[in-house]
Amino acid sequence: MNEIFQIFIGSMIVAFSGALVPGPMLTLVISSVARKGFWTSFFIVVGHAILELIVVIGFFLGILKFLDNPLIAKIIGLLGGIFLLYIGTDIIVSIFKKKFIIDFKSVLKQRTITGKSTIIVIFKGILISLMNPYWYIWWISIGAAFILKSVQFNTAGITSFYIGHISADFIWYLFIGFLVNTGRRFFNQKIYNGILIACSIFLFYLGIRFIIEAVI
Repeated sequence: MNEIFQIFIGSMIVAFSGALVPGPMLTLVISSVARKGFWTSFFIVVGHAILELIVVIGFFLGILKFLDNPLIAKIIGLLGGIFLLYIGTDIIVSIFKKKFIIDFKSVLKQRTITGKSTIIVIFKGILISLMNPYWYIWWISIGAAFILKSVQFNTAGITSFYIGHISADFIWYLFIGFLVNTGRRFFNQKIYNGILIACSIFLFYLGIRFIIEAVI
């Protein structure tokens, strides 16, 4: 049970590190909420979660059969660990270079969301993930490494990984949706940078752990 909980927490924190970085999905959530209201943020993440559920099931039922090899598992763990260290370093460097500056006012001007139905909003959540190159890199490296560890605990491990992963997306993007919908400004750049730094430190820990386990 302790291992399952660790998988859940690890998956959630790593997912936070990806969700927190400004990208296409953040822009979509902010502009959608600004036009259609808070609940669009929820359905965008639903679309994202559906896509990732398909990926997890695909790994579990099919792709993992080809990865069921100690050498391949070590290579994936090593690559995943290296990529985690890279992301952690890139986050820290980007903070100092002030690349992660969120300007809510400028993003709110991007009134690009059309369509009235919930299905369309969910579909946009799927498309925005498919159009993000980072999403593919994440699943090939970090995602595959996590799933290989989670599958050791069968369905419980995979379920814990998936729930932890999508929980981070729901928590973060619903929070953003709430901020945009209510117009609050208590969430400032310093708090945002602090969350990013905390996530990057955890990424360093996981990256080193993955590499050590792959090498030994």
